[in-house]
Amino acid sequence: MTQKKFYYVSISGKRIEPEPSINDQLTVVGTSEQISELQQQLDQIQRDDEITQFRAPIPYKSADHDQATDKFNEDLIKVYHTVYELGTDETRAHIRQMNILTKLQDTDYNYPGYER
Repeated sequence: MTQKKFYYVSISGKRIEPEPSINDQLTVVGTSEQISELQQQLDQIQRDDEITQFRAPIPYKSADHDQATDKFNEDLIKVYHTVYELGTDETRAHIRQMNILTKLQDTDYNYPGYER
């Protein structure tokens, strides 16, 4: 059985560290395999983020319902779910307080032209 250890996750920085720092971090407890999977998820949102940057300067194209943006949001939700599952009580409480999982799934665009 692999031993679980504490790790410190910076979602905005897309990295996992073995020691806490002054950056925005969430504390998780996991095996090396679980942490490796989480790092792969963080790497994926980094790639997604780079793709969305290419279309960002186009002034007439809305980012809503854009495939690249949708993919980024889906992958970000996966990261937060994983962090929530591996998180300490404090981390889970913080994610619940953020209400990020529900917020990213419901963009609240019910106006004409925003249909899929």
